[in-house]
Amino acid sequence: TLRLTRRRQWPLIPLAAVAVAAAIFGGSSYLFYKYVNRGIVWGRWGSSDTYIDIQVRLPRGSELDRTDELTRFFEEKLKQLPEIEQFETQVSPQWARIRVTFPDSLETTLIPVAIKEQLLAYSYMFGGAEVRVYGYGPSFYGGGGGSPNYSIKVLGYNYERVREIAEDLGRRLTRFSRVREVDVNSSGMWYQRDKATEFVLTIDRQRLGLYGLTAQDVIRQVQAAVNASRAGVQPIRVGGKEMQIEVGLAGSDDLDVLELEETLLQVPGGEGVRLVDVATIEERQVLNRIVREDQQYQRNVSYEFRGPQKLGDRIHEGVMNATAVPPGYRLEGRDEWRWEWEEEKQIYGVLAISLVLIFMVTAALFESVRQPLVVLLTVPMALVGVFLMFFYTDASFTREAWIGVIMMGGIVVNNAILLVDHVNHVRRVEGLSLADATVKGTLERVRPILMTSVTTIFGLLPLVMFSDYADANIWNALGFALIGGLASSTFFVLTVTPSLYFLFELRPEKRRVEATELVPAAV
Repeated sequence: TLRLTRRRQWPLIPLAAVAVAAAIFGGSSYLFYKYVNRGIVWGRWGSSDTYIDIQVRLPRGSELDRTDELTRFFEEKLKQLPEIEQFETQVSPQWARIRVTFPDSLETTLIPVAIKEQLLAYSYMFGGAEVRVYGYGPSFYGGGGGSPNYSIKVLGYNYERVREIAEDLGRRLTRFSRVREVDVNSSGMWYQRDKATEFVLTIDRQRLGLYGLTAQDVIRQVQAAVNASRAGVQPIRVGGKEMQIEVGLAGSDDLDVLELEETLLQVPGGEGVRLVDVATIEERQVLNRIVREDQQYQRNVSYEFRGPQKLGDRIHEGVMNATAVPPGYRLEGRDEWRWEWEEEKQIYGVLAISLVLIFMVTAALFESVRQPLVVLLTVPMALVGVFLMFFYTDASFTREAWIGVIMMGGIVVNNAILLVDHVNHVRRVEGLSLADATVKGTLERVRPILMTSVTTIFGLLPLVMFSDYADANIWNALGFALIGGLASSTFFVLTVTPSLYFLFELRPEKRRVEATELVPAAV
């Protein structure tokens, strides 16, 4: 009776150890999924440098002198800012770029953010050119903002309806104080723009009637003003050869909108009236291409959120959930810096394959199906350390972190394999009971497991020790995943893995004991 009572009470300690480990895993998972940024792709935090990019784009056919004139304007402004370390300019006929860098002492301050705002104000002073100002690095992503980092894709079968939904989204997004640079004509990629600009002439017919003019008169005279600089293509014979010659006045390629507004229109019986008195000229943005996906028109609304990413994610999801679209239309929201679900499934697939391979190898080694499960359960124990490491360091769980988790899965199981194999050896050679063999085998493997884990962790520390902040480079996420996983797995392998081994082997051990006791009784 005493022996049976002990057999029933003994599993309480292993069960309690497993229950505590499960509770810790659940708590760390909650902290990770609620507070840790996940899914950031390579590039956003790939560099610890803070810099500003000024990009100038002009229409096709623009001259190099015009582009160089715009860049020199910004260079003169940058020379007056002592906080700037240096700037580098690249100029081509239709595109130019100025990269502005800062000294190390200003890398994480708000000074680059203030300078970006000032340069952005200068960019509004130019017509006929698209000037973009982007901010990169910890000074911006630490709360200041950067290039458009959120996008909402609108899909539907009616082009005008898709445009209306996109413009409504843009209007509602501008109501948030932290949202900037709302673009309802975005191409969906942070580095590409599908914008085109056109000038629209709107005629005021009531004022036009006061001067005795018709809309046809205004259109004819405006066309003459726009095209009067050219005499047309005429044939001319030079040196016995006929050539097509087009004659134009100097500067005829550039038309100033302000000068066009001051153009005098001929009025019957009068001196003339300015174009601006009877019409308005305004600039508007349009798409220069139409994109369809599965026969549905596509339009992207991109914007820049300046603030913590968790708050940006909540606002992004809230705006999408509050947007009602007609049947047949849908919204797809994504952070432009994150990978999509298809890419994330590939990561899960690689992790699953690695676990299957580990199971197959350990099953062949131990000639058992239960003991490989004991080894594989080391992986969620290691994830506890990964979750807590990224939570306490406020690091982003990037693709590099996923690579670290896959590598960690192949490393942390080694300690569990050594432990389970040694416990099997103790049971087989010394003939001890399950409980005694589990305790003895674990104690004999404490020192080698600690030695290998500690040396590995210290070897990985240089990856994360010399960084200014958690997301300074791609090695931080990799190092955090490996260090956190090894640390937690070492603790749980020495405490929870023996309990799991005991519970998995308890039922077969119990059957063997009962079978041994029943044979003499039958005889």
